[in-house]
Amino acid sequence: MAGSRFAGHIRVWLLAAPLMLCVLAPMLPESERFEIGADEQTSVEAVLGEVRASGATGAANERFRAWFVDSGLLRSSLSGSASSSALSDAGASDLGRRWVRNFWMTIYRALYRAAVVHTWAFGTIVFLIAMLNDGAVARRIKASAAGFASPLSFHLAAHGLLVTFGIGASALLVPVPLLAYCW
Repeated sequence: MAGSRFAGHIRVWLLAAPLMLCVLAPMLPESERFEIGADEQTSVEAVLGEVRASGATGAANERFRAWFVDSGLLRSSLSGSASSSALSDAGASDLGRRWVRNFWMTIYRALYRAAVVHTWAFGTIVFLIAMLNDGAVARRIKASAAGFASPLSFHLAAHGLLVTFGIGASALLVPVPLLAYCW
């Protein structure tokens, strides 16, 4: 299975696309893109309510602090690019400092969005189980009735599921405001 085309698609949609987004997006020059905007926060409060929205913010803050600040990872990555040199580097150090700052803002945004999405996890899992069960039962009914269960439709459904998960993983990292109504 590791060498199959399907495994290759899993690698592209679930690993490579979010990883490329995480590496390439912080190169954008405007750091305002990486801040969680007021419109995104307002939409989260409108959908979840003020208490659950502040709980999601608190969970994101707590995780970011525990995983990156308290471990020293944030400080060590920022201190490596903080000092400027006497030699001209044609702006490479500025690019590096901006990239590191935007990278950490992207990671925080992903943690914030994951905390918001976590509130819908139970319903999503129930819906996913129902969809998978319905698809499996419909396929078995066709096969048991001597019908033709199209491998193309199965292939397209599997790829559609991968695209959905890949877009969901990438949505955590995209540097544009995502309103909670769209999630």
